[in-house]
Amino acid sequence: MIFFFGKNPPFVNVYGLFKIFLCSFELRDCKVNRNINLKLSKYIAFALLLGLSSQGFAQKSDEGWMKRNWNNMIARYNIYFNATQKLDAAVNNLAEKQKDDFEKYLSVYPYGNKSDIKAMKTPMEEVMKKASKVIQNKPKSKWADDAYFIIGQTHFFSGDYFSAIETFEFVNANYTDPYIKEMSQLWLMKSYAMQGKDNDAEAILGLLKDIKTPNKEFNTHLALSAGDLMIKQAKYPEAIDYLKKGIGKVKDKTLKYRSNFVLGQLYLETEKYKDASYHFERVLKMNAPYEYVFQANLGMAKATSKTGGQGAKSTKKYLKRMLNDDKNIEYYDQIYYELGSIEFASGNEQTGLDYMLLSSANSKNNRTQSTKTYLYLADHFFGNRNYAKAQAYYDSTVAVLPGDFPDGKKIKAKHSVLSKLIEHIETIKLQDSLLTLSRMDRDELDKKITKIIEEEKEKKRLAEEAALIQAEQQRLNPNGGMPQLPNGGNTGSTWYFYNTAAIARGSNDFVRTWGNRKKGDWWRFINKSVVESDIPKQDESDDDEVDADAYNSSADEEQIEILKSLDAAKLKYYKPIPFSALAKLVAEKKIQDAYLGIGKIYFEDLKEYTKSKSNFITLLSKYPATKHKPEAIFYLAKSERELGDSIAYSEYAKQIADEYPESAYNKVLNATEIVEDSKDKEVVELYGKMYEAYEKDEFTEVNAIKKKIDTEYPGNSIQGKIDYLYALTIGKTKGKEAYLEELKALKEAYAGNEIGDMAAYTITLLTDSEADANGAESLFKMNAEEVHYYMVTGITKNEKNVQVQLDEYNKSFFKNQTLVISSLLLEEKQVFYIKQFKSKKEAVLYHKEMLSNKTLLSNAGMGDIETYAISESNFRTLIQSKNEKDYIRFFRKNYK
Repeated sequence: MIFFFGKNPPFVNVYGLFKIFLCSFELRDCKVNRNINLKLSKYIAFALLLGLSSQGFAQKSDEGWMKRNWNNMIARYNIYFNATQKLDAAVNNLAEKQKDDFEKYLSVYPYGNKSDIKAMKTPMEEVMKKASKVIQNKPKSKWADDAYFIIGQTHFFSGDYFSAIETFEFVNANYTDPYIKEMSQLWLMKSYAMQGKDNDAEAILGLLKDIKTPNKEFNTHLALSAGDLMIKQAKYPEAIDYLKKGIGKVKDKTLKYRSNFVLGQLYLETEKYKDASYHFERVLKMNAPYEYVFQANLGMAKATSKTGGQGAKSTKKYLKRMLNDDKNIEYYDQIYYELGSIEFASGNEQTGLDYMLLSSANSKNNRTQSTKTYLYLADHFFGNRNYAKAQAYYDSTVAVLPGDFPDGKKIKAKHSVLSKLIEHIETIKLQDSLLTLSRMDRDELDKKITKIIEEEKEKKRLAEEAALIQAEQQRLNPNGGMPQLPNGGNTGSTWYFYNTAAIARGSNDFVRTWGNRKKGDWWRFINKSVVESDIPKQDESDDDEVDADAYNSSADEEQIEILKSLDAAKLKYYKPIPFSALAKLVAEKKIQDAYLGIGKIYFEDLKEYTKSKSNFITLLSKYPATKHKPEAIFYLAKSERELGDSIAYSEYAKQIADEYPESAYNKVLNATEIVEDSKDKEVVELYGKMYEAYEKDEFTEVNAIKKKIDTEYPGNSIQGKIDYLYALTIGKTKGKEAYLEELKALKEAYAGNEIGDMAAYTITLLTDSEADANGAESLFKMNAEEVHYYMVTGITKNEKNVQVQLDEYNKSFFKNQTLVISSLLLEEKQVFYIKQFKSKKEAVLYHKEMLSNKTLLSNAGMGDIETYAISESNFRTLIQSKNEKDYIRFFRKNYK
């Protein structure tokens, strides 16, 4: 028996007395020494007399001692015993099914996942029926409190932590047995912890740890449960202290090896490697399941490699020996990963990379390990500023990334940034190559393409031969073969026509791969012939007239004319080359956009200010009249400031002031801080009044003062503060969309200074919160056939009065249904939940009736009222997430 706690029956009870009494008669019939019989008879008589007197005076009851003890015996040895046996079996079965994620801290208690808990519902209902018989049939039995306690545990193991909490609180409040009170409080703490209410659980722990009791079972499980709770809150030193306190007295085998394993994990985290090795070694000695043995071995290897000296060398030998054990075949991916980590840490990059590739090749069904492997390589190359390789491995990481992987959003964000960077770099390479080809002598180009066609045919032939050889090898050795390279592997020549992956990044495929792009027609170029002499020189061009993303070579008449005489075999190689003047202009614009994008990514996302500066300088040197010039100068100035070159910064700031005096870039570079000018005393006073009006929610006054300042004091030194306060007013008076629009205008107008930064940060918060809200709403699932509750939430100071009114309402209008009202707190609101309805249909009927009688709630002293039906599973999700607004949206959408 692993996690069920129950009290043992006292020795002296009626069942024991009957046994002794019957035994005395048996002894009289035996042929034994008469003196012995006489002595036994004396002891029997004394025991009977003691039993009669103690039972007679111990309790004052209408029942006689015989009936009371008979009820206790039946409750204990028949009903209660059967209930505990069923509970024990179900909980043991739950522990055996436990699937642990060894990448995270294990929980000390194997309480399973959501699907395991769902499967516990049926056996727990059986246990509850058994325990309920004690309460129904033997209500005055001294085992009634134990029966209630078991019912609390059935709610717990069924995942109904709210009902478990109610039951354990009932036991604690209504019974006096010290053992059962202590255990009910402990399980109350565990229920809050499982519910995700760590603060409530820790508050109960604060009370329980001060209890002085000889109850060893309570003390042991309190320490282990407290250790679990501390791990959830990342309080690892406290977790270690609690687990050390409880582990010495654990009797159950499963809890022993799990507790030791968790301590090993904690000591690894806190860099106490000898202690980690000690506890992992203890796991090996406890005949634990093999997955724990393997992970303990791996943990010991990690601990040894971290100790320095010969540690890494010893660990490599140890891990290689593990590779020779057939039992570890399914764990090869993890072993190779650890070997790769050691090699990288030792500076052996190529060997480390080989091991990591072996790890990925052996991660057939382990997405978590595949993610770890690719992420390790991605982070390694990112740290070494090899962004091309880093992007490739981030690409592989995202492809296998599990939904619950730690920092998944950050990984995707980094992948997105690097993907954009590589996209821009590839764009420049591709368009530069194509422009170079367009300038070649046509005969030379034709020879080159003919050679490429021949080489492609040879490559295809060799590839087909290799595929046949590989298929034959696979047939002969199905488990062999080299690991596949991740997406960052070699994909061919870096020159465009040798590399099919580069061709795939061409304009049409690029649009399909990287999302929606602006569409458009080039009819203005179809009806007239465009020749190079008609295109203005670079210093006279207007790049705004060219939409590179919308360009379509099949609508470019000059390009069509040049390519029309080519045969089909060569056409696919010629087609991407920009021969027409328009095609060349489009290619050059793509290059300019790419240089700008690279520079901004290096500056804003990667903080590579030198590389950012280099790209902007290249852009301006190649295309001095680019439309991106003011923005490029702006970022050059900011890069110089970050690099500490104040002279270069001043020069760029002056260039912006001279060439683009009316631009937002000039306002930022030449007035980077909002400083109150002494000449603007009147404006400062008005701003003070405007702020006071805002604090008092006098928004009409705020708008009036803003209008006065704009009219009478344009160009003042604190205009940014005024505009930001006005944006806050818009947010309070006109809603979120108008607020976002105002913030976006501020972000652009004050880019680079504190107002612009504040606006950008607020926009991020608002958009993130909206995404979170949508995510929260998606947590709720529609199941019309599931059991439903009905929710009444609001603010009230008279909880009892509201509950009485609801109860009377149910008796009056739904007297044929057995409806039970319970209550709890949800943030600041009081929640009354009425259960239960068989389906959505029944709950909706109740809702319609409640809407027509809603005044009874306000009359009972309730305000801010919300009423809605909710399924049992969504009820749990709501209580855990506390997102009532999101559920109400879900309700209105799905319960019409």
